[in-house]
Amino acid sequence: MSEAATPEAGGSSSNAPNTPASTTAGGAKVRSTTAPTLTARARRRREEAVRRLVADVQSRPDKKGDGSDGSTAHPEAHEWMVASAVATAIEKGLDRDLHADLVQEQKDNASRISQICHDHSEVFLASVAKVAALGGPSADLANGLQEGQRELEDNTAGPMHDAALLWEEARQAHARAKTLHVMVTACQQVAQWIERAKKQASLGRPRAALDAVDEARTALTTPMSSLFSDQFYDGIWNDVQKSKEDEKQEEPKKRISSLEDTPFGRRAIAILPKIENQVLMNARRGLNGWFLALRSGGDGAKAGKAVLRKCAHSMAMGPGSLGLGGLVPPSYEWRAKTADNLISRVDQSGSVARAVRVAYWFERDGPKEAELLEATKEGMERRAEAFAAAFGWHRCWSAAASLLVDPSEFLLDDMSGRNNLSGSRHGGSQRGQRTLGFRASAGAKASFRELSLGASGVVDNSRWSALLTPSVLFEDSATKKEDDAKLVGLSESVHPVRRAEQAFSLLGKAEEFVQYYEQNRFGDTKIGSSKEGEEKGGKTSYLSSLTGDDVSVGTDRIFFAQRLPHLCSSVVGFSAVEAALELGTFPDDDEEDKGKQADSTKPTVKPTVALSASRFRQSSERYERALVTELGTLLRGRAKGASLPELVRASSLMAAFRSALRTVHPSSTTRRSDRELLAMDKDILMIALKVAQEEMLKAASAIMGDDNKSPMLVESRSTHRDSGSYETIPEPEEVGLPFGLVKMKMEKPSSGGLGFGQGNESHSFSASVPVVVRSIHARAIACAAFALNQEELGQVFPEKKKGNATAGYVLDCVEECINVAAVAMKDSDNVVEEANINKAVQVMANLLALQNCLPRLFGTLMRGMCHVGLIRSHEVDDTFAYAEKTLKGANKACDAQVGSMYSLVYDVCRKKLDSHINLGLGNYNWVAKTERDMPNAYVTAIVDYLGEVFGNLGSMDEGSRNGLHFSCCGHLAERLVKLLTGRGNETSAGAGNIPPISKIDAFGIKNLSIDVAEFIRFADGTGVQGLRDCFDEIRNLTSAMLDRDLPVLLMPENASARNKRYPFISMEKIHHILEKYIGTGFGANIMGGGQRQSDMLMIEKKDMPLLLKVVRTQL
Repeated sequence: MSEAATPEAGGSSSNAPNTPASTTAGGAKVRSTTAPTLTARARRRREEAVRRLVADVQSRPDKKGDGSDGSTAHPEAHEWMVASAVATAIEKGLDRDLHADLVQEQKDNASRISQICHDHSEVFLASVAKVAALGGPSADLANGLQEGQRELEDNTAGPMHDAALLWEEARQAHARAKTLHVMVTACQQVAQWIERAKKQASLGRPRAALDAVDEARTALTTPMSSLFSDQFYDGIWNDVQKSKEDEKQEEPKKRISSLEDTPFGRRAIAILPKIENQVLMNARRGLNGWFLALRSGGDGAKAGKAVLRKCAHSMAMGPGSLGLGGLVPPSYEWRAKTADNLISRVDQSGSVARAVRVAYWFERDGPKEAELLEATKEGMERRAEAFAAAFGWHRCWSAAASLLVDPSEFLLDDMSGRNNLSGSRHGGSQRGQRTLGFRASAGAKASFRELSLGASGVVDNSRWSALLTPSVLFEDSATKKEDDAKLVGLSESVHPVRRAEQAFSLLGKAEEFVQYYEQNRFGDTKIGSSKEGEEKGGKTSYLSSLTGDDVSVGTDRIFFAQRLPHLCSSVVGFSAVEAALELGTFPDDDEEDKGKQADSTKPTVKPTVALSASRFRQSSERYERALVTELGTLLRGRAKGASLPELVRASSLMAAFRSALRTVHPSSTTRRSDRELLAMDKDILMIALKVAQEEMLKAASAIMGDDNKSPMLVESRSTHRDSGSYETIPEPEEVGLPFGLVKMKMEKPSSGGLGFGQGNESHSFSASVPVVVRSIHARAIACAAFALNQEELGQVFPEKKKGNATAGYVLDCVEECINVAAVAMKDSDNVVEEANINKAVQVMANLLALQNCLPRLFGTLMRGMCHVGLIRSHEVDDTFAYAEKTLKGANKACDAQVGSMYSLVYDVCRKKLDSHINLGLGNYNWVAKTERDMPNAYVTAIVDYLGEVFGNLGSMDEGSRNGLHFSCCGHLAERLVKLLTGRGNETSAGAGNIPPISKIDAFGIKNLSIDVAEFIRFADGTGVQGLRDCFDEIRNLTSAMLDRDLPVLLMPENASARNKRYPFISMEKIHHILEKYIGTGFGANIMGGGQRQSDMLMIEKKDMPLLLKVVRTQL
């Protein structure tokens, strides 16, 4: 192609769309364009670019994509190449040139293919002819093969002879190999049995190990002939030719009769006794490990805890889940309704029978209490809370209030935090703060557990469940999963005993096993050795042998908190283990030789080993009885130093303990005497009663010791009843101030009174009274729980003349607690001192408040005992009658303390009055000779003191308050009368008082009358009706001595007129006054004459003997 004829390569087909195409002399296509002529170099570059694009388009995928690994490019690669080439052509403006070249190339390829087909047609026909010519040589080859076959059939005689010789040699070699194979196989089998025996012995499987030993011994002693088929044994020896060495020996070799004759057999037979000894030692080792795990590892105690927990849960749930800890609301509401029906049939003549209906309405209170119990866990925790709710705890007190039953709650140096009643509104608070309690809404149910926590604040168990239930019986115990696992695996845990028993029995040493087991299992331990000498030793303890601990050491607190639950768990675990040992034949399927059973045509029946459990069953029962007896004795001894919560928890634990024994090992003969061995004797009842009484005294003393002895302020609260309620529906208990305490308010003084209690309205009692009542209430619930647990344990309570004995015991406990609480309230803080008269008055008011709330407290307790089932339907009337009796006894105890406190208050006032009189009149001159116009100084002091005392009596009831008014004024009048009429050689009111007046004149009597008039005005100002009558005698005496008609009235004939005018005077006292009277002389009449003496009698000295004579005649 000439360069002059080629257009310039830089042109674009898009710029010259109508440019005709032309062909050069060499066949290459070129395009003419109207554009300027291209240079030769540009044209060559353009043609080269078009050729590369055509080459890319025409490249074959199977040739183009071959890689180093021989793989072929993907079929889509060619399409990608074509698309890339077209895109490049369009981009560079070579699309028309590319199209023209491709079209031309297609035409050229078509013509080239046609030419190739035409050129090679003759070659193809020649190849077909050559294939047809191969028929003859194939036939010749077939003939040759037939001739070779005939030669192979005719010429075989020599090879066959050689083969016969080889066969004879092979037969002899086979006989030798067969003999060697049988012997090696037998030795290998023996080696396998020995290895199996060693392995099973190391795994602690005596039956499998000894079976393997027996199999190995049998294989070693079995004759060799039994290893071969019939007549094959002798045939082998006949077939085997003698060697040259055997032919040279004069005597033939002795045949081997069994494997025991071989060196291998001799070594193997010596190993078998060693394996049997190893089995026996492993059995002892496993048995010792089992003993150690039960004693030191605590496996038996852990299983016992699981049994105790499950039995306690079952007891709490009750039959059909209707127990106290069962499903709520059905169980609780059913019991509450039953109790309500029983109470409705009781005669209403008694105060307890009337009070039991106060502040309780089943349709309102029953569902609310059941709703609160839904937030607790089923079982023992719900049982404890339901027990407290049945006795009205949640109706009366806040859920956050402390119980004050455990000594740790009140035997503290700082009681300030507790006396505030755990955030309640007591202690004079006016903030109106209310705690969630019985009146909480339904939303409070979720937080009930948090509100019922102990003082520690740990979210574990509620206060009542912690008080009434041992920690070992809680379902949320930290070791619950581990204990349950031990219980579930208890039947498998006795495998060491069964394996050891089998090992000893299979070796013929069953009696040795029984002796070894009894020695290690049913032993005892010496504890508490004497310090005086080792020869005396100590007492025998079976519990110490069982647990490995010395049960005689440790305090009572540690015993009841840790040691007693562990001992009970260990004894229950012992019974559970003994019951597991009596289950029957020990299944040991994992030790069976399943391969041997599969190969055997018929099963081999092995003699079973008789279990030796029956051999030591009597020893086991004797040991169990000794354990239970020692546990009951130990508990009765420790009970003397226990607290009430510890006794309650111990009784609950023992009730669950007895149930666990009956459940886990019912076949033991010890079950017949569990009641006598476990039920504490009657002394435990008196011990619990005494402990409750002493702890109540300590608690009340601690509570009263921190009381400020001031009336508790009344908190503003709504008294509106629900619009849908009826007047016949009783109002609920006031939370924090139950049993009518909320209505005990200080009486307002009448008009003209001394004005006590003015300001904010106050209750008549101090803040300590609700706390004491709460402690009594909680202690009564604890005593009821103790009594119920003892009844379940089989305790027989002393019979009462009337009613249920158990309920009577609880009522007696409540009566004693009230008695000691009243004593503690009276003896608190040395209130008999003069400076604490107001505190003494407040203490007396506290006693009266305690006494007033007793009927409703007894009623609440009686409803609770009916609810929990302590009182049966046929015992309701008699038990209520006994409750009336105990209530009267409690009232008498309170009356005695109130009377004693009243006497103490009066004694303080009397002594103070005497001190004022002694101080004011000790050196007073009664021969005044002049008349005073104002009372004496001592009168003012006495009036001020009595006004202060009477002003502090607002917390007392009206009768006691008025009685103290009369007592004080009567004592004051009596002292004045004795001063005026007493003889000079005697004291007026005991040692320390001033003697009576020795001399007095008319002016002294006049001044005394002025003092008496002042006292009368004070009495009238107190507002107490008839208080002025206390001074009638002294007023009449002074008035009579100042009456100018006295000489005439003293005449015998004027006795009626005298008695009419002065009814309270006696001639003896007039005689005593006249003996002291200093008459006036003539000079005195002159000096004292005038208006001032005209209103009183002035007796002259000369008239005195006559008047005395007249009076003496009438004595």
